[in-house]
Amino acid sequence: MPMYVREALEESNLEKINIENLQQGKDSDGGNMPRYRNPDYTNFKVTINPRNRGFWDLRVTGEYYRGIDAVIAKNAASVHFKQRYSNEKIEWLHERLSYLGSIISLGITDEQMREVQIKNKPKIKKRIQNVLNGTS
Repeated sequence: MPMYVREALEESNLEKINIENLQQGKDSDGGNMPRYRNPDYTNFKVTINPRNRGFWDLRVTGEYYRGIDAVIAKNAASVHFKQRYSNEKIEWLHERLSYLGSIISLGITDEQMREVQIKNKPKIKKRIQNVLNGTS
């Protein structure tokens, strides 16, 4: 059964949910990211993405978003988000977020994970029924 849960999670595109949160200036707990301090930069960022509401969205070029990866444990007991890319800007962001006492902003809220699991439940149930009925 863990294999079916893991496969369903992989197909759920958890990274896309994480990116949606970041576009709204939200962290992995659903709280606000730090605010932009420079008013000119805030205006620039809100102009290109009004959904961030003046909070960090970690996107200018899109590289940070492209590097987000969900790592699902083999037994499907945990999901961790990581950044595949490493460069000066990404290291600076992670350093800055750590300094501010924030978790590295990668991930989705517990509620979002529950919603994904509930959505996946019928698919997993069907696969298990097929195995039990010998029709898999």
